[in-house]
Amino acid sequence: MQQGPNVKKLIIRKMSKDMVPDGGGLPDALVALATPGNLSKVAGEATKWVEAAIAVVKTAPDNPYGDDDEAIAEAVLKGLGE
Repeated sequence: MQQGPNVKKLIIRKMSKDMVPDGGGLPDALVALATPGNLSKVAGEATKWVEAAIAVVKTAPDNPYGDDDEAIAEAVLKGLGE
C-alpha cells in the first residue's frame, strides 16, 4: 500500500484515537507516548486497520475511487471532518 500524505494522516488519526481515551487529554497522550514500545505497537496496529479499511472500500461495488488509496483516505478524512 502506498502511504501518501492522506494515508499517513489517516493512520495518525487512528493512532490518536487509540492512544487517548474519549474525554482524555494531554496527560493521557503523554503517558501513551512515554510508555516504552507503545508508539510502535499502536502505529503498527493503526497501519493494519487503515490498510484493511481501504481494502474494504476498494471491494465495494459502488466504490468511486477505484484503487486510489490516497483518494479513499481523503474521503474518509473528509467524513471525519478534516
